[in-house]
Amino acid sequence: MLDRMRDAWRRPEVRWLVVLALIGLVERAALALIYQPVPYGDTPSYMRLATQLVEGGLNAYDGTRVPGYPAFLALLGREASRVWVAQLTLGWLTSLLLFWIGWKSTGSAALGLAIGLLYDLIPGQVFFEFNLLTESLATFLIVLSFALLLALERSRGRGVGLMLAIVLGFASGLAGLVRALFYFLPPWLLFFILFSRGRGWKDRLTRSLAFSLPAVLLLGGWLGFIYTQYHMLSPSTMGGYHLVQHTGAFFEYLPDDVGPIRDTYLKYRDARVAERGVQTNTIWDAIPELTEVTGLSFYDLSREMQRLSLRLIREHPDLYLRSVAQGWIAFWKAPVYWKPDLLLPWAVRPVRLWVLAGRGISLLANAAFLGLSALVLVSRRARRRLAIDRYAAAIGGLVWLSSVIQTLVDHGDNPRFLVPLQIMVIYLVLRSARFALRREESAL
Repeated sequence: MLDRMRDAWRRPEVRWLVVLALIGLVERAALALIYQPVPYGDTPSYMRLATQLVEGGLNAYDGTRVPGYPAFLALLGREASRVWVAQLTLGWLTSLLLFWIGWKSTGSAALGLAIGLLYDLIPGQVFFEFNLLTESLATFLIVLSFALLLALERSRGRGVGLMLAIVLGFASGLAGLVRALFYFLPPWLLFFILFSRGRGWKDRLTRSLAFSLPAVLLLGGWLGFIYTQYHMLSPSTMGGYHLVQHTGAFFEYLPDDVGPIRDTYLKYRDARVAERGVQTNTIWDAIPELTEVTGLSFYDLSREMQRLSLRLIREHPDLYLRSVAQGWIAFWKAPVYWKPDLLLPWAVRPVRLWVLAGRGISLLANAAFLGLSALVLVSRRARRRLAIDRYAAAIGGLVWLSSVIQTLVDHGDNPRFLVPLQIMVIYLVLRSARFALRREESAL
């Protein structure tokens, strides 16, 4: 046993993994001493839904959000201290999974170490582990899904492959139940499983079925619940309210036959613009009075706002597309969600500098990703030089699809939608740089 441990320690990837694990533990322990769990505007609604699950189960669940994060809170007793410890643990595990992905997908343990360290050291990622929001759990599930996809691609045994496919189906399905944006993750991954290379059609079909079953049970089951309870074919009952985040900017174009809804919304919109300069999130303030003036229930009002929004989109596609473009640009802005006033006073200045540096790295990575995406789209030579394989395409495609889908259906806090994918963007940029530099070295 000791001989095996000594032999393992001689391998650089083992030493680097241990170093990464220790750095991650020390960093999170240090931050826990100077920071604390942070509630945000969405936190009370998640806590309320968690309480519904605990006290009444799904029969009491109002469907305003997908149930993954409320269930996570319910399992942890709805105590902030337990939640952030769990999220710190998941963040630490995420960094280790990233090491494995970087190492196995490129053959470079050094790149694995780099991506794991960047996840730990970029504050936009680490600080979210303290926030009582969905992003850290979603990040873990997405990184886990891509680690499982890589393991599935590399597996040879039929039994192992089937087990990996089943677990991948659960992980990707759970990602959709934590953030509705990732409802399309299982269908996206299914394409790469079904058309994987080097396998017979029977093997590919069997793995695809094994993968699909848990994903369909999770996501299809939830869609069925919402449809049965609230007569909406949607992951949540809030679709109409999300669309108003776009169409509220031109709500005055609605006709007089819906004047009470139009005028009530415009009253709240004008007040919000006067206070904050933008109409974003007006709808949440306006809902109580809108239900009063229309006599509609919360759910009927959501359906009505969806109907009116779709009407406005059909009649004014230019205004809608302008709002969509603004949301897409905001997706890439990489803000850091943290609250300096919750830090110990002496730590505020150095942490602020760390935040600025970390955000700069994320912004540079986002710009590089967009540039590389354009390059590999038009140049076969660039695709070969950067070794863009199926695995890189799966990750890059997910980022691009997310950037488009999120802005088509909502125009709220769009930069938050990238948070669970930010580290995968950084991975793709580092991966591309590694292969480009290796080619240059070999040419010298």
